[in-house]
Amino acid sequence: MKRLLRAAFSLNKYILYEKNKNYYIIFIYKAYFLPKYKNIETSIKKIFNYIKNNQF
Repeated sequence: MKRLLRAAFSLNKYILYEKNKNYYIIFIYKAYFLPKYKNIETSIKKIFNYIKNNQF
């Protein structure tokens, strides 16, 4: 799970990139199964776009 999250994060971190702006994000995953990479990547993109659009 850690490897999948790290890969999805690395490939999509450009969504959050803004000069002079830092984000601290923690992901907590609680389930009994390992999801597919495509589902993780879709979720990461949704989270990043939500953060970017709502300016936390």
